[in-house]
Amino acid sequence: MKKLTLCSLCLAVVLAACSSDDDANAPQGAKEFPQDTEWVGVLDRNGYQYPPPAYLRFKENDKLVVYAPHFFVEDGNVIRPDSVNGRLTSITEVDDATIDVRANIEHYGEVTMTIKDKRTLTAISTNANKPVPFTLELYDTPLASLSGSVWSGPVMTGLGPTAGMVAYPDLSTIVFDQFDTYYGRGGRLFEMTPQTPGNLAKSAYQKKRAMVIMRGFDETNALLIDYFGVLLPGNDKMMVYSGVSGARLPYYTQTIPWNGPIGQTPIIEKQ
Repeated sequence: MKKLTLCSLCLAVVLAACSSDDDANAPQGAKEFPQDTEWVGVLDRNGYQYPPPAYLRFKENDKLVVYAPHFFVEDGNVIRPDSVNGRLTSITEVDDATIDVRANIEHYGEVTMTIKDKRTLTAISTNANKPVPFTLELYDTPLASLSGSVWSGPVMTGLGPTAGMVAYPDLSTIVFDQFDTYYGRGGRLFEMTPQTPGNLAKSAYQKKRAMVIMRGFDETNALLIDYFGVLLPGNDKMMVYSGVSGARLPYYTQTIPWNGPIGQTPIIEKQ
């Protein structure tokens, strides 16, 4: 009999927002735009199999936080924080369509975020070893529950052996209810062994604005695998990432892209 095994939680994203006192020296422009805006996109750096998803929120008191699978090497030590905090230091209106927001962000140092038309954001660090931290777009979609929705990777096309297969198998198909996720295989929800009523593979999930902390499912080995998701504007597509070595995601070492396009950020879609 197979037993459901929980992988250790690799992305223990801290969802609670931090609070603090007002800073009398904070830039006044931060009290307006981009305060209380949210941005979604990817970390745009080397060292990853593909650009992983990222979520940035400008908070009150000129603070910000970036949730993502960050990766740093400092003084010979590997650091993998799932979030980094920062503080705005200045806001400059370059022209009618461009705003430069400067901030000091943990591990990245001084960062300039150029916002175009209040819709797209590109961040560049002054640290030569971290030239382009992230590229994002405004997340202005009304918040909505995932409950009752079904998500899956796209069906792969082409003439190769993967044609007709579904990309990102751990998340194809993933079904959300109010508190838990379930996993569909072959047109039905996957049942564990023994196959008795109610013995479904499931796992709790958390949604915090555009972020989703969930688990995918490997039915071959009966494993639940940690995933980090970021919803795109419209709430019908979600970028996903897992730091678990057994996650069925594309890797450069694969000669055949069994799990999805190599080098591309995995995106699952609402069905």
